[in-house]
Amino acid sequence: MPIGQDNLYLPEKYKVILGNGNVGLCTIWSDPNIVIRQVPQILDACAIIGTLYSKEGVNIILRNLCLNPQINNLLLWGKGNLSKTPQGKSGWDLLVNLWENGVDDVGLVNEINFRLHENMDFSIIRKVVENVKLIDVSDMELPQVLDFISKLEIKQPYMNPVNFPLYQRETDSALPSEEVGWVVHGTKIVDAWIRAIDRIVRYGTVKKTEYGNEMKELAVLTWVSEDEDIENPFIPDWPGELRHVIGIESKDTIHEYIKRVFFESKLPEGTVYTYGQRLRAYPTESGKQVDQIRFLINKIRECEVSRRAVAALWYPLEDQTEKSPACLTQIQILQNEGKIHLFATVRSHDMFKAGLLNAFGLRALQSEIANELKMKLGKLSITSNSAHIYEEDWENAKKLVKCHIWEQPVPLVFNEKADADPRGNAVVSIISNKLSVDLVSPTGEILMALEGSSAKELCLKIAKLDLLSRADHYMDIARQLQRAEIAMKLGLEFRQDKKLDFDKINK
Repeated sequence: MPIGQDNLYLPEKYKVILGNGNVGLCTIWSDPNIVIRQVPQILDACAIIGTLYSKEGVNIILRNLCLNPQINNLLLWGKGNLSKTPQGKSGWDLLVNLWENGVDDVGLVNEINFRLHENMDFSIIRKVVENVKLIDVSDMELPQVLDFISKLEIKQPYMNPVNFPLYQRETDSALPSEEVGWVVHGTKIVDAWIRAIDRIVRYGTVKKTEYGNEMKELAVLTWVSEDEDIENPFIPDWPGELRHVIGIESKDTIHEYIKRVFFESKLPEGTVYTYGQRLRAYPTESGKQVDQIRFLINKIRECEVSRRAVAALWYPLEDQTEKSPACLTQIQILQNEGKIHLFATVRSHDMFKAGLLNAFGLRALQSEIANELKMKLGKLSITSNSAHIYEEDWENAKKLVKCHIWEQPVPLVFNEKADADPRGNAVVSIISNKLSVDLVSPTGEILMALEGSSAKELCLKIAKLDLLSRADHYMDIARQLQRAEIAMKLGLEFRQDKKLDFDKINK
């Protein structure tokens, strides 16, 4: 008997496709609708068809198996292009390890160090693992999978349906904010990324998604990285499990993802699109394919100051009706002073699990273009119109920013490389019994001179003119101006960054 919506865990949130059979089919990181379009008969052979994007999805699979004990075979089909990436393997590996090594009494799958929903009965989960056969059919084409299913033994339900309570996550309320329009900078891609994650954790609005789950979202978040050698990408010394989730286990995994997703033009089976296909073989109605990377290179070569070196990844004929359309929608190249800058626009950005890998892929494209043009690498700027973190990643994201940003000791000594303001420096002095501020360029040229009778007046003037780019720089100049005003009133010598000698008062 076909499964009804009442026998699914939050079906409006975790969407699956229901058929008429008694087998579960998990399409690892492949759209189930594409599978059904290719082999429609598979609906008659399967009870549930759904994909698996993350480890959180394993909890949903287990809950649906508990609700439907007539399913005694769960097939894994990971033949899609993204199935074998670190992201694609994340939930897949957890499932396999759960079936091979089991789960302990507190829900921990030890080999993966992942804890299942604590409000599930793990003795029931062990019963599911014992009675449901997990079968990897990733080496088969879909017609072969259909034939394989037809030969599977049909068994009676091994237990009564079990419905566990809903799982609720704790979430912090978003702090008040400007809501739209954010900019963060970092030297390395990881530096900019973690600042972006921090902003989403603190200020992101909790919203429902089109898939039914929840996310924390910032609107129009631009994150800029300044220096990254893509041949030797910077990978922090974070726990292996965290690096696995965000896809940066090693240089090899990063380079493999870049090659598969950004550089290969051929569209793999079971995949709606790849960025490589859209950039190097963009489809047209006439059937002609456009190599947009070649266009970008030729456009800058023909006119170095061109603003028309733009590549589009959104394909209206497909993406307007697809359930999983392209997330990266446009890239643009601008040349400035012999440097190639790349600007990317992402309509929807899973920042925690996909942000870093996509940024490395874009840097690789930027490097390819700069090398061919024999120009220097400039900055990488990514504007994520919907920069979000899905609910299953909230806890890990918060732990990461707490460890890496919030709880880090504040360095009290100026670091010229890390702390310098690209807009220049502010030199504070006292001239003719007035406070003076000279804005000096990074090369030492005086750009602007301001004067006033009080620290408050000059602080407000500098802030209103938006002369500096860093919050810590504003705070430091405010301190210097306040110290200078005190020195002026008390007749003390003032030297920037030096303590006032109060012992000289009345001497």
